[in-house]
Amino acid sequence: MSPQEQHGSSRGYSVPTGRPYALRELQAAIGSLGDHLKELYDGAHPAEYEAVADALYTAFQTAAGLAPAKSYTGCPEHPNGALDPEAPDGWGRCLICNDRRRLGLRDRGGRAGRAAAARLAAPPAGEQRRLGYPVPDPPYTLQALRDHVRTVEDRRFHLALTSPTDDFVRIADDLHRAFIVARELSRPRGASGCSEHPGAPVDPDAPPGEACIFCAGRKRRAQRSATAPEMLPRIRRGERRQLQRRFERPPG
Repeated sequence: MSPQEQHGSSRGYSVPTGRPYALRELQAAIGSLGDHLKELYDGAHPAEYEAVADALYTAFQTAAGLAPAKSYTGCPEHPNGALDPEAPDGWGRCLICNDRRRLGLRDRGGRAGRAAAARLAAPPAGEQRRLGYPVPDPPYTLQALRDHVRTVEDRRFHLALTSPTDDFVRIADDLHRAFIVARELSRPRGASGCSEHPGAPVDPDAPPGEACIFCAGRKRRAQRSATAPEMLPRIRRGERRQLQRRFERPPG
């Protein structure tokens, strides 16, 4: 039942403990973000983004405290357990529960075994949550930071003491996206000029305009995988391959 439905019931709606103070703190933290962004401009020094990143992280922590605890696996029994990298479709992400399901399938076998294993580890309705907090894709720019902060400010006006928990989950996710962008912009920047890896070191062997060592390494790996491997000629039985010495053996 949503808080609005509870509010309309005969006994009214009970505000969770600590929410009034935390909500005021969140509103104040979000309200100060606009002042920090006004001082920024394209090409600003990374140190100028540190205050924005700190303010966003403070607001994110407050919003995360107002939202329900994030479950990384979606499993009520093992919320912070190991993730299954090969989870089949329709299964949860918990490695422990999925291994238990696989054992049930292997031991019981057949249709009955599959049905029993599915009942064993199927997460309850509403328990499956996204993994952690979202991270936006690069490039990380000042405009991207402003867009994320604008989304946070729009959500802020709809928050109230009786807001459903999903509203606090969404604003915590949006604040985390904005924090990630500000954090990346606050990192010391190298001379590579790469928008995807702002703080990457310079590759001295890369051509001009491709100085990012991460992007240059990715390009070299792609080129190596695209070329066919060189096959040495087969050696007939009884013959020895003649290898050319790199260094001459000293006399004596």
